[in-house]
Amino acid sequence: MAQPLTFNFNSVAQEVVCAPDSISGLTGVLERMGVTRAMVTCGPSILEKSDVINRVQDALRDQLVGLFSSVEPHSPVDTLDEAMLLASDVKPDVLVSVGGGSTHDTTKGIATLLGEGGRIHDHQVIFEPPNKVTYPKLSAERVPIVTVPTTMGGAELSRGAGFADKNLGRKVLVADPATIPRSIIIDGMGLATTPINILLSTAMGQLRIAVETVYSTRHNPISDSMALHSIAMLMEFLPKCPDLDMDCLLNTKTAAAMASLAGVGGLGLNTAIAHHVGGLFDVPHGDANAIMLPHTMRFNAEASSDRQVLIARAMGIKTQGMSDMDAAMAAADAVENLRISLGLPGKLRDVGVPEEGLELIAAATLHDRALATNPTPVADAGPIMTVLRNSW
Repeated sequence: MAQPLTFNFNSVAQEVVCAPDSISGLTGVLERMGVTRAMVTCGPSILEKSDVINRVQDALRDQLVGLFSSVEPHSPVDTLDEAMLLASDVKPDVLVSVGGGSTHDTTKGIATLLGEGGRIHDHQVIFEPPNKVTYPKLSAERVPIVTVPTTMGGAELSRGAGFADKNLGRKVLVADPATIPRSIIIDGMGLATTPINILLSTAMGQLRIAVETVYSTRHNPISDSMALHSIAMLMEFLPKCPDLDMDCLLNTKTAAAMASLAGVGGLGLNTAIAHHVGGLFDVPHGDANAIMLPHTMRFNAEASSDRQVLIARAMGIKTQGMSDMDAAMAAADAVENLRISLGLPGKLRDVGVPEEGLELIAAATLHDRALATNPTPVADAGPIMTVLRNSW
């Protein structure tokens, strides 16, 4: 007899505002939240090369009490410590995060440390292979976060954050539900200022989340509905993004957001490895995910072909007459063909990962909690090295 349906679904309570010029409504967002002292975080490139920060500053007016513009890729712990110096000085009652995943993670780290004190290492999630995850006890009091994403990534929609620590040789991972941003401001004009290669690679990173959500060991009908529709929308709109059509950009970002909103609470091997490919060798997270996703899908096919056939159908693949395994392989091929058509890197060697670095990545990945819900259990470095070699 089949096991009765049993699952937990932790939805993310957020306001999502999507429009070509949603930044102009920031003051109203803060009024609804009852806050008046905003500290903005961003990276140096977005400050220097686009008008997004100027638009945010104009919208906030005298509610802006501080700007931290030194966010570095992969949210290094040292950068977080630097940001905390400003946050401690200006005492914001709201944080406004403008940019991509590194900025959003850094901002979550600020919120965690303002509430908990100490260093971010004191609040990390501890993972022991193959599936033991230990979460620290955290309070619920946090300075709220508003995010203005300028990439297709979805870090702003999750409760997790990662902070690169080169001394440890891995990312410090934190899961703090109280740092889930209260409001997401999807601004089409802001997206259009981002280099197209970043938009495309970060969208592929969100396709990875949708795929891993469907075959995660925590999959459920609610997460399936959002993740599969996200896959269908990404396959439709992502190839058209290079034209920078406003409607296409907003639909792609919405699809990317849906992947994160699926809220399955666990992903898989691709996510786990990509964290440390980026953290150790400064590879953009989207590129790392795009390179490895076909390989991790194939690695997991035997354990999840019944789930991957759903992915194939969402991609528009005609699966009638195919075995589940054949459909899974076709889905992986479709991801690879999409990556090729977008002109994104195809091998880890192409993005600066040295062959001798693969073992370092594998060792770091064994500490990553995303492994806990991979459909094929991973208890040692062997399977990780297989995927890394195939991707290199």
